[in-house]
Amino acid sequence: MVRAVKQRELERFLASRKWTLLRTKGGHNVWGSPNGTDSVAIPTHGIVSPGVVRQVMKKLPDTPSSWK
Repeated sequence: MVRAVKQRELERFLASRKWTLLRTKGGHNVWGSPNGTDSVAIPTHGIVSPGVVRQVMKKLPDTPSSWK
C-alpha cells in the first residue's frame, strides 16, 4: 500500500532524478522528465495523495522504499 508523501519530499526526489519544473499553474507544479517524454502534476497542497505517489512510482521505479 502506498502512503501519502509531503510535497517537498516528492519534489526533491524528482529534482534528484534530473526532472525539471516545467510550469506552475493554480495549485499544481508540472514536472518533466529529462528526456521530455513524461510529465507529472504534483499538487501544492502540502500532502500528496497516494494516487499521485503511485503515478510517480510507475514512471520512476527507484522510489524510496519508505513510500511503499
